[in-house]
Amino acid sequence: MSISTTSSRVPSLKSVAIGAAVALLGGIAIKTIASGACANDKCFLSKAADAGSTEIAASKLAQSKSSHPEVKQFADAMLTRHTQMAEELKQLASSRQIELSDQPGARHQAQIDKLSRLDGQPFDKEYAASIGVAAHKDAVKLFRDASQKASDPDIKAFATKTLSALQHHLDMANALQAALAKQTATR
Repeated sequence: MSISTTSSRVPSLKSVAIGAAVALLGGIAIKTIASGACANDKCFLSKAADAGSTEIAASKLAQSKSSHPEVKQFADAMLTRHTQMAEELKQLASSRQIELSDQPGARHQAQIDKLSRLDGQPFDKEYAASIGVAAHKDAVKLFRDASQKASDPDIKAFATKTLSALQHHLDMANALQAALAKQTATR
C-alpha cells in the first residue's frame, strides 16, 4: 500500500501565508516592545507611572547618597515635580478606571538597586547619567508619542502639557551631567 507524503512535506499556500502573518505580527510586537512604544492609552499611563515612580525613588535616594549640592538640588526638584505629575497621572487614570502602580517596574528597580550600592561621586555620576539624562530621554519620547497618538483627548492633553516640563528636566540633567564631568576633569 502506497501512502502519499507529498502533501505533508510540502506546505500549502495557506499554511505559508499563515506562517508569514504570524512571523510579521510577532516581529511587529517584538519591535514595539523593544522600542518602548505603546499601542494604546492604557500602556502609556502604565509606562508613565513606572517612569515617574522611578524618578521619585531614585531622587529620594539621591537626597541621602549624593555628595554634590547640585545633585541634591536636582533631586529635590525632580522629587517635587514628579510627585505632582504622579498625582495628576493617578487622577487621570482613576477617572478611566485604570489602576496604576506607584512602584518602579522590575527593570527600573534594578537601576535603583544599582544606585543604592553607590555613594558620593560614583553615585552622583550614575544618577545624573541613568536617572537624569537617560530616563528623561525615554520619558520625553514616551510623552511626545502620546501627545501625538493618544486616542483619549484628556490623555493627549496631559502628555502634551507634561512634555515641556520633561524636556526642561532633560535640559537640567544634561547641564548637571556636564558640570559633574567638568568637576571630575579638574580634579
